[in-house]
Amino acid sequence: MIIETDENGVAYGCSPKGMHIRIAETKQEKDIANKIVMDFHSYVSSPRTVGRCIKYIISYNGEDVATFWLGSGFKPTPKAILNFFDKSQKQFDSIFNEVADNKRFCIKTNPIPNFGSQILSTIRKRAKNDWFDIYGDNLQAILTTIGDGKNGAVYLADNWKKIGETAGLPKRNKSVSMKWNTHEEIKTRYVKPTGENKKLILITDKLR
Repeated sequence: MIIETDENGVAYGCSPKGMHIRIAETKQEKDIANKIVMDFHSYVSSPRTVGRCIKYIISYNGEDVATFWLGSGFKPTPKAILNFFDKSQKQFDSIFNEVADNKRFCIKTNPIPNFGSQILSTIRKRAKNDWFDIYGDNLQAILTTIGDGKNGAVYLADNWKKIGETAGLPKRNKSVSMKWNTHEEIKTRYVKPTGENKKLILITDKLR
């Protein structure tokens, strides 16, 4: 095992020998992360995201084999998430930037058994430091939504909690940012939940 540390030598967590995780900082590295998603993600092949987004690139023995994206959450916040934090929407808004959404997780090849859960474990243990270093907010939890009939087995193997489902929206609904879109754009793009394409919601607050 190797220990990954920040610039001060503080351990982020352990990763299997041969695996290295880095944050994509240059356009070239972000393009690497984008291409993995476009070529290998099973049901969300678009690299487009809204708001914050840290793009991790995972390599094994020198080859880039996976990417994990950590970004802003979304609104309206699903009831399952509000219930998990025991907050109303207004109360949750005050910690909105302290709960991140796993925007993408894509592995193009599995070089060793349980590779996906080992990636999750390593990133989970370093994400709090990375989030604070980049955005200055105290990360409390990471959530993810799982669609396309999948059950989130790789997350469950890393002990994430299944807390509910989204209300369900049509596949062609447009994304909305409370920060980047105007009030009129939000009104135009808002789509009421229809119950279609519900997604499982999983969460972890074990960030050390």
